[in-house]
Amino acid sequence: MAIKDILVFLDDGASNIERVHAAFCLAKIHNAKLTGATLASLKPMHAKVSDDRAIARMGEKLSNKLVEDFQRDAEQHGLNVKTLIIFGDALTSALKMSHYARNYDLVILRQPNPARDHYDRLNVFAQKVMLLSGRPILFMPYIGARKLPFEKAMIAWDGTPAASRAVHDAIPVLATLKEVIILVVESVKQMHSKKDVLDEGLAAHLANHDVQARVLRVRPGISNVASVILNQISENDIDLLVIGGYGTPTFKQKVFGNVTRSMLGSMIVPLLMSH
Repeated sequence: MAIKDILVFLDDGASNIERVHAAFCLAKIHNAKLTGATLASLKPMHAKVSDDRAIARMGEKLSNKLVEDFQRDAEQHGLNVKTLIIFGDALTSALKMSHYARNYDLVILRQPNPARDHYDRLNVFAQKVMLLSGRPILFMPYIGARKLPFEKAMIAWDGTPAASRAVHDAIPVLATLKEVIILVVESVKQMHSKKDVLDEGLAAHLANHDVQARVLRVRPGISNVASVILNQISENDIDLLVIGGYGTPTFKQKVFGNVTRSMLGSMIVPLLMSH
């Protein structure tokens, strides 16, 4: 399926400029419609007040500025965009964003910065949207992207349904890139289930979608899988990682698998993930 509708999250963090730039790049490459969404209840990053009414007023003022800036920047890039301001408390806004996201082909969110006041809220917000929207999510790192538009992608492949979902959702993006690598980390657990990985089969399937991908198998040694993935991203100069998202919408249960959770916390390139 082609990418024709993109939803990007807007805030006043330092990573917002690059997140919007990524959205502009993808909208142009895929000739897609673009909508910018922000939260009216989000406290401005540098606000020092603690009064709830004052914070609410500042939040609404900020949300209006964010959508105005987004529209102005889009016009400068020759794009006609839509905007959306979501009202409600933390839980309500996350649920609303999840519902809106269901009518888009791709959702672009930010990786929360643990050094910021909004970390807990944005972390739960991102998880809720991923788990409840049913749509592929492109997480942009708060440290920035290596290259925009993307040129080289790596697929963290373990043969699971979650990884398959992520890859198939990513095909429209992968088809526009110069290089795609299918990374298989041959851990003890993975070696025992090797018959189910079918990495060469994935490469052949992607070729049918005009995505030329090569398989890279790596033994982890004493390193964990997440560390191997991060090392291979650096060694192969990767711009984008495609990985499956694991878990259930019930937060009392484990939300993400260990590798996925590690990658979300240690993001060095944008992460395209599906649940």
